[in-house]
Amino acid sequence: MRIVQISDIHFGRENVKGKVENAIKQINKIEPDLVIVTGDLTTWGLHPEFREAYEALLNLKSDMIVIPGNHDSRNSGSKFFELYFGKSRKHLVIDDFVIVAADSTQPDGDEGYIGAWQRRWIEKKFRKDKVNILALHHHIVPIPNTGRETNVLTDAGEIVETLIKSSGAVVLCGHRHMPYSLKLMRTHIIHAGTLGFFKILAMPDNNYNIIDLTPEYIELKLRFVGLGEMNIGKFIIKQETPESVSIYHRLHKPKKVLFISERNDCITLIAEAIFNKVSPKNMLALSGGVNPSDNVDIKALEILRQMGVKNRKPRKIETFEGLYYIISFNPEINSGNVFWDIPEPRDTYECKNVVRILHRKIHSLVSEIIKGNYNIS
Repeated sequence: MRIVQISDIHFGRENVKGKVENAIKQINKIEPDLVIVTGDLTTWGLHPEFREAYEALLNLKSDMIVIPGNHDSRNSGSKFFELYFGKSRKHLVIDDFVIVAADSTQPDGDEGYIGAWQRRWIEKKFRKDKVNILALHHHIVPIPNTGRETNVLTDAGEIVETLIKSSGAVVLCGHRHMPYSLKLMRTHIIHAGTLGFFKILAMPDNNYNIIDLTPEYIELKLRFVGLGEMNIGKFIIKQETPESVSIYHRLHKPKKVLFISERNDCITLIAEAIFNKVSPKNMLALSGGVNPSDNVDIKALEILRQMGVKNRKPRKIETFEGLYYIISFNPEINSGNVFWDIPEPRDTYECKNVVRILHRKIHSLVSEIIKGNYNIS
């Protein structure tokens, strides 16, 4: 599939006359399957500017997807955008490719933002068996030599991870008038320069991108309106999702551990207290009983007081929902991931020995949870 990406035309007083008309003639000769316009059709979001953009782009012979830029969202421009170019978010499937066009603009604001609900929409539209193409106006990584390298989406990190987890993705952006491309793990990010604005940031000429795609690779060319074209490169766009993504998520996710016994009046309460004392801050232990006792065993009370735990009572476990790991102290309780064979202490001396055993096993448990190993004994 061949895509032509144009961006930042800026119809109005800042538009360079003749550039867009010449570019459209060139694009029609290229005969792309699709033209994607990544925003800033206008300068001030005014109705006459949208009308001028609409009439100019009508001359394109190819199918077209248009999304708004920050300039298009000025002065209530979003209503004029929808009048001429339809909804600001679009979705299209062509053969092996899914094109998801998102709206990163905010009314009368220059900063870009996707937001949680639109990110969920993007994830829903992406396909694991396709090459996913995300088009948006704002960039998701800094662009060198633009003077505002840090002006990325405010939720760029979340979007980057969504792309990394997809089967293979291409991102098309505009906004900073500087053509640029880079590979970010399994995602290739392509920025378009400005097609019609006088501010070309020291580039030789106004320009646009020609992108040839297969399910395996992307071939990129930069076309100057009056100075010919340059081959930027050929890049593989599919590879395995890096294991680091799942590792970081596993580390970040809070973990809740349950120590369960028949009565929850001694060992399980001590294990809960030890775990919560030595574990990392994103882990929490609970304890409970299938048929809990009315009171805490007097041997456990003294141990718990020494650990600074007061007013603890046996509790009944009603549900195992939301638990990360379950450790049983009774072999007949089948709900646990693992059984720890530690007999109930008969006196204070045995109780202190149980504490030493629990310290050793819980330190090992915490280490294995961090590593993501579940066969804990």
